[in-house]
Order: sequence, then structure tokens, then C-alpha cells
Amino acid sequence: MPVETEVDGSFFVFPDGWHVEKLDEWPEQKQATQPPFHSKGCDLVAMKDGILWLIEVKDYTYPNARVPDDLAEKVGLKFFHSLAVLHAVARWGQDSRREFSAAALACREAHVCLAVELPDGGRRLIGVQTPLANLRAGLRRVTRKLNVHRPVVSNSHRMNGVPWEIRRNPETRGTHSDR
Repeated sequence: MPVETEVDGSFFVFPDGWHVEKLDEWPEQKQATQPPFHSKGCDLVAMKDGILWLIEVKDYTYPNARVPDDLAEKVGLKFFHSLAVLHAVARWGQDSRREFSAAALACREAHVCLAVELPDGGRRLIGVQTPLANLRAGLRRVTRKLNVHRPVVSNSHRMNGVPWEIRRNPETRGTHSDR
């Protein structure tokens, strides 16, 4: 049975067999956001067949939203913090989150994905191709320090080979100004 979850106005649909958690809703992640750690975790952790995905979701199509110049560094830090939380929960956590974390850390491959919606001026693929490529290059510089060499930057128009689907929530589209 497919797994569907909503993050920031987008639905992520994972095929049958995927295990998906909203990491930033875990109590352990919420505790880690407080002083002295100020941890910022990624939105989704997904895995299947020994492959782990850390997914950060961003939407800059709201009025007056601006993509920060240091987005790649911020997202890279979120991936690092997410791995730290997964490690702590796998080691000292409880219940199903402990089992999930242990399984995530046992994966033989790790991938990272920045799923980002950018204003495209109504041109869809053409309007976001260069900004997505630039974000990917910046993210690659950051994530190679974690031994993750092929980060993916995708959005609802350009999936770039991710094994799930993304579709925008039609109920929230009226609050966006990307077109």
C-alpha cells in the first residue's frame, strides 16, 4: 500500500514497501531544537531495501518569500542534525522510533533530497531548471563532507529521479504566487 504524507502544502506519495517518518514531529527532535542544541532536523526520513533518504521540503512560492543565499549550507546542517537524532534514538530511544532509527542507520546507502518549490513565472520546467542546478551544486559541496556524493534537488515539476511522487495540495495553491 502506498504511503502518502503532506509536508508544507505538498503531498509525497511513496510506493508500496516504503517506511516514512516525519522526523521533525518526533518528540526527540522537538527536544533537540531547544537550547543548548538548537538542532534543525529534516522533514522526512524514508527508507526501503537498505536505502535511506533524508528529505528536506522548502516552498518559496508564497508572496514575499525569498530563497536564502546559504540554503545549501542550512539544508546540509539539517541532514547532519537528522543523522545525530537518528543515532541518539537508535541508541537510547524507545518504541517504534527506536526500531525505525536503528533500521535507518543500518541502511547500506544514504541519499539526501532537497524538495524545493521555486517561483517559475508560469514557465514550470524552464523557469526552475537553472536555480535547481545551482542549489544541487551548492548542496553537493556540503553533503560530500558527510560522504553523500549525489544529492538530489527536485520539485513537483522536475523530480530528478527520486523514487516517489510529489503533487501540490490544490487547497493551498491559492496562497502561492509562483504563477
